Amino acid sequence: MEYKQLKFTPTSINGYSLVPIRMEDRELIRKWRNEQMFHLRQQEALTESQQETYFKEVVAKLFESDQPTQYLFSYVRGEECMGYGGLVHINYEKSSAELSFIMNTELEAEAFRFHWANYLQLIEEIAFKQLNLTRIFTFAYDLRPHLYPILEDRGFLRERLIPNALIADGKSIAAIIHSKWNAQLRKATLLDTDITLQWAQDPSVRRYAFTQNEITKEGHEAWLKNKLADPLSEYFILETTEGNPLGSFRIDYDSTSSTGLISYLISPEFHGKGWGIAMLVLGEAAAKQSGLSGLIGEVIPENSSSCAIFVKLGYDAEVFSDRIRYKKTL
Repeated sequence: MEYKQLKFTPTSINGYSLVPIRMEDRELIRKWRNEQMFHLRQQEALTESQQETYFKEVVAKLFESDQPTQYLFSYVRGEECMGYGGLVHINYEKSSAELSFIMNTELEAEAFRFHWANYLQLIEEIAFKQLNLTRIFTFAYDLRPHLYPILEDRGFLRERLIPNALIADGKSIAAIIHSKWNAQLRKATLLDTDITLQWAQDPSVRRYAFTQNEITKEGHEAWLKNKLADPLSEYFILETTEGNPLGSFRIDYDSTSSTGLISYLISPEFHGKGWGIAMLVLGEAAAKQSGLSGLIGEVIPENSSSCAIFVKLGYDAEVFSDRIRYKKTL
């Protein structure tokens, strides 16, 4: 069977491929899920009849939908099913999806890294190049820390930790989200003068600025030139992999400490699309590469969207009369 919205030509990595999920693999999948319940969001063992019903009433309908809630795939070597996974909990408004993957339980001990690395490379091709998603992420109970280096090797960044996500045997277990975006930060140049001026002058951006002085083209050009030449400042542009600019991120360094003051903005046309989270997580990674151990961001209280992002990413808040200062140790 084929998904309506996916022009599918299987790609092979190390002899393994993803193909649209096959009905004949349902019993193997049920067996593996029941064997690996300890790290899945599955409360009880699946019965044969439950699996049969799920494939008939849920999986089969995915192939008929113009916007399926998930894309599921069998992970195969030749015709042999070795695992299954997909893009689940798809949010079409924010163009994001969670990754799911389970391999044959017998492969977990000796070939866990090999198969996860294969799968990530295969699913990224589908998510970013064929479906043009903005973000893919994993939500994992903190039970298999050996998974995290594999994700990070593929460019996933630790987005946030959710405490008390699971209670098992009387113990509280956190969940960790790792994300990868179809975008990257690059160093700003003088060629970015016009677009950064456009953002800075936009009323939806200006209303959250600490100073409301008029921004002229001449003044902005001089400011940007000085910033780019300042050894205590780094200025980045967030852009899609196709080079479409999404916003800016700046770090101003304190010469007496390893903490940086950050400032960011998202292009007004991309507000509400989840790019604020991406900007900060990618910015944190850039700050770490520069040797910083902490970041500070200051926001006026009226900027509730930015405040919510800082809180979600684990920044501590300190409230002043005219601003909220957010701090985080990297």
